[in-house]
Amino acid sequence: MVILLLSLAATISAQEAPMLTLREGGLAVTLAPEAGPIERRAAELLCEELARRSNLTVGIGTAPARYALQIGGAAQGLATDGFRLQLQPDADGLMRIDGHSPSGIVAGAGKLLRLLRYGDGYVKVPPVTVEDAPQLPVRGIYFATHFFNFYHVAPLEEIDRVIEDFALWGGNQLMVWFDMHHFASFQDPAAQAHFARLKHMGDTAHGLGMQFGIAFLANEGYDTSPVELRADPRTGTAHYERELCPSKPGAMELIGRWQAEELAAFPQVDFLWMWPYDQGGCACTDCAPWAANGYLKASEQLARLYRERFPEGKRWLSTWLLDQVNAKGEYEGLFRYVREQEPDWFEGYVIGTHFDWIPQPLLERPFPERYPMAAFPEISMYRMNPWGEHGANPLPGFNTRLAEKLRGNIVGGWPYSEGIYEDLNKWYWCRFYWDPDVVTDDALAEYAAFYLSPDVAEDAVRLFQLLEQGHARNGWLVEDLTGAREAWALAQAIDARLAPWARTSWRWRLLYLRAAIDGILQDRGFNDPQAREELRLLCAELVAIYHADNTFIRPPELPAPPDPRNVAFGKPVTVSSTQVGYEDRATHLTDGVLAQHDSENFWCHDPQEEETATVTLDLGEVLPLSEVRLQFRGLHGVYWFIPETLDIEVSTDGERFALVPGQRAVPLEGDVYQADPWVYPIGTAARYVRLLLGKSQHTGDQFEGVVELVEVEARRQ
Repeated sequence: MVILLLSLAATISAQEAPMLTLREGGLAVTLAPEAGPIERRAAELLCEELARRSNLTVGIGTAPARYALQIGGAAQGLATDGFRLQLQPDADGLMRIDGHSPSGIVAGAGKLLRLLRYGDGYVKVPPVTVEDAPQLPVRGIYFATHFFNFYHVAPLEEIDRVIEDFALWGGNQLMVWFDMHHFASFQDPAAQAHFARLKHMGDTAHGLGMQFGIAFLANEGYDTSPVELRADPRTGTAHYERELCPSKPGAMELIGRWQAEELAAFPQVDFLWMWPYDQGGCACTDCAPWAANGYLKASEQLARLYRERFPEGKRWLSTWLLDQVNAKGEYEGLFRYVREQEPDWFEGYVIGTHFDWIPQPLLERPFPERYPMAAFPEISMYRMNPWGEHGANPLPGFNTRLAEKLRGNIVGGWPYSEGIYEDLNKWYWCRFYWDPDVVTDDALAEYAAFYLSPDVAEDAVRLFQLLEQGHARNGWLVEDLTGAREAWALAQAIDARLAPWARTSWRWRLLYLRAAIDGILQDRGFNDPQAREELRLLCAELVAIYHADNTFIRPPELPAPPDPRNVAFGKPVTVSSTQVGYEDRATHLTDGVLAQHDSENFWCHDPQEEETATVTLDLGEVLPLSEVRLQFRGLHGVYWFIPETLDIEVSTDGERFALVPGQRAVPLEGDVYQADPWVYPIGTAARYVRLLLGKSQHTGDQFEGVVELVEVEARRQ
């Protein structure tokens, strides 16, 4: 980007230049003769922001003022989607936003908004010329519109504002997904309502000069899909079990009919994603390995259906989770197919990046110029469960590490967004796609200066970094809270210095609430009664901001305080084996944290050392016991890693153990999971309790033979 003060010879920042102060009646906004509805919308957004921040009433095309800002002129010599801001008024007091395209005009308006300095009743304009253009063509965002998350349920005017902000940042593409499995058919009234919602998002994006795209699982199915045509769900990843098997007679025709029906309903879809997994896929022998076989067959049909409806559209083939689940050899098979067939039904790859690395086969793919890569950074779920549970999740370090690996290898991309809590991450990726050489701290400071205040930008950058330090969490267990006290102090200091419009904004509230929650967790934990009440109020505000009344993408329930009857709470545990990499997990068995509070809080035995396992509790003294309670492990909504048998022994001295008589039922692996504990009567006094866990019921994958438990309680009489 070039920022000029009056001449090309002097390049200085806007803050160092003498600024033009405009008050009520001092500025009018006009549209260039060639401006259209997109340029008009850019002008409206600019005027709305001036009113919100500075209480200035600025009309479009109203009576002349001392200064005028003309929006929408066509600029010569700009690169694709570039813009030019001429903010040094000419002799007639005219300033200009010109652009290569309508999208460039919107991005120029966004840059002007970030350069202005706001006060109550006035705005300051730096007298500079700014010329800039994006370096990458794909600067998109993916809204996951499912699971009753923000995009699924929030008022459309709030979602419109998120899309508008993204366009003002320089974003040029919006992708959504019509998740069929929620509905009985496309004619289902709920499906029609959801389709109307997605269409509205597309209309909003088009109205800002952005492109709009639709994603499909390659073998997607409705809730009522024929059972006899359904796919083999043993893919090793999430699966709705409504998807169809492309190898079964009649399935491809039904898949195509459903996809064509959806495509026909949208007036304009500028690009298409074809998706393999999570959900999706089929593990049957006729489709395996999925990404090199059944996926390609189903995706080619979809790609050709799309091209018939939208001849100019672009088609992207996703590599999400390839070779990372049960199927192996998927990259090898996919690229062998590409090398031999040179398919004409897709134009590039959406590369899956669950973490901060790129699968090596993608860097060695055939015909890289013909089939470019666009990234799909996962910014919503990374090391946090539930997602967005405690507010904002700034990830500047993670984003920077991934960006360094992507630089020079991609044509842009779309971050994966489940809500508004990862706004700072969206901003970073939009800036990176605009300029891959962006300095992370500079991007963070620009965000903080605009959405909070230039006066707090330095402190805010430090806050963002501290929040990432304490990011990793599962439920109410946070891996590292060492910086939480400093983060909370910074948040309070920043809050006191913000203008009312910034202090009450959802962006700041999500940052502030996250710092407040972590500060409480570091100082008092979540069992202190007063801390619990404060946490409850903070979480209620998050639920309201997210519109999260009916979703799991929200703060989880606080764990119940330890039951005083549970004499095993916090007591030492000895296990006969633990899997490599899980050596510290035995302590989880008596920590009071249940599966509904933290899905990753469990112990797992090592079947390489032993077929069966033992778990021994030391209660510290001989106590009269009434019962033992066990919470077994669940995954994907069913019981997993369950022993075939269970026996219980007790001892008063830790040397001589006696078997507690009685038959003890255990869950059946694969049954619907229930979080309620399984209760086993004891009726005797003991200091030591030993569980004898039989052979695992789990077979058929790389975890065969593993036995797991979540929690062990021993209740006194």
